Amino acid sequence: MKKAILTASALLLLGCSLTAHALSEPETHDVVNIYEKKELERGTLNEEGEEIEFVLVPTKLEAGKYDVEICDNVSPTVYNIRGTDLYVEFRFNPFLFRFDEGLLDWGYGHGTFYETE
Repeated sequence: MKKAILTASALLLLGCSLTAHALSEPETHDVVNIYEKKELERGTLNEEGEEIEFVLVPTKLEAGKYDVEICDNVSPTVYNIRGTDLYVEFRFNPFLFRFDEGLLDWGYGHGTFYETE
């Protein structure tokens, strides 16, 4: 009988834990700009005389919701969207990792990145 009560209690606690986890809000990050990567001719130099391969230029993105995967970052706040020449700039350092996935909700010059597990 004690074993049955303990088992039922454990299952109840497990169920509450799973429900609380399912209801938790995803981590969100403000996105302030979208950039497109533009390759430069070999031998192009920056103002310090160092060779650079590309620049990021502001671009427009149609308003919508996009499933994206984060790739490399070029600064603490600018990350590449995997498989594209697009980069997102976050308001603050989001501490994301390569291959983190999420939903980019973009609309009219600003957006939100919702991390998914």
